[in-house]
Amino acid sequence: MPRPDLKNERREQILLAFERCVARFGMEGATLERTAKEAGLARALIRHNVGNKDDLIAEMTERFFVASSAQWSDLEKALPAENPATALVGQLFEPRGDNAHSVLLTEALISHAAQDKALAKRMRDWLDASLDLICNAVRQELSTIDAAQAEAIAAGILGTYFNVNSLAMIGNTDRLRGASKKAALMLLDGYG
Repeated sequence: MPRPDLKNERREQILLAFERCVARFGMEGATLERTAKEAGLARALIRHNVGNKDDLIAEMTERFFVASSAQWSDLEKALPAENPATALVGQLFEPRGDNAHSVLLTEALISHAAQDKALAKRMRDWLDASLDLICNAVRQELSTIDAAQAEAIAAGILGTYFNVNSLAMIGNTDRLRGASKKAALMLLDGYG
């Protein structure tokens, strides 16, 4: 039996390889063979260290939700008390070298959720939590608006953000990113 730290390292190596395969080939095309080749390991080691494809999907999905939750939480903690929604828009649309890999994983999970009701529920909860975070920042900044107006503004900001990020893999989207940031700020300014 391998040393625990080697097993953990191998597990991480396999999961990263599987994520790269999903980003490149989609969920259906991310086979155990491709994952093994990408990881530089024998297929038997994939099964031994992680399991079958369903196990890989489950692990990748959990990693996605943990990482995404941490990112949104860090973003929320960094918001100032004054004008938090404006600061949030600044952060969301900041050009930071779009992570096409992350976008492709997200899109693969969304696509896979069409056949997996439990995943679809988790993706809806993830989406709702993202919307709630933005909505809370909007309500804090624009205290005179009602909940429905705040949610509409938050939905506009979130939808615009997802739209820009969905195009990350085509390269330089600075023009769209800049115009989208301006549109999100206009949503806030319309009620400010």
